[in-house]
Amino acid sequence: MERLTPEELKTLRKLKEIVERLPRDEAIAFKYLWEYISVGEIIAEQELRIQYGVAKPSLAFKRIREKGLMERGEGCYNLASWLRPLRKKLGSNLDLILSRI
Repeated sequence: MERLTPEELKTLRKLKEIVERLPRDEAIAFKYLWEYISVGEIIAEQELRIQYGVAKPSLAFKRIREKGLMERGEGCYNLASWLRPLRKKLGSNLDLILSRI
């Protein structure tokens, strides 16, 4: 893992606590969004439903938005701005990243 500043490490620890408490469907939706950073709403919901077995993807995205983990744009879902620099620095494999802290 790339060297993190104390602030980045604090943010990553906070994220780990949040992710560990997410219900299954919300965790899947968040990890999907972490991987892609910004995704079209229709495609994301179809993929979560078909490939990942999330029964109500729009509800999962709504709940992670309420938790401050994502933002909703015009027809798209975006990783929250406070997480983007960390995602760009650390890469897309969230499970691996969180297992190392």
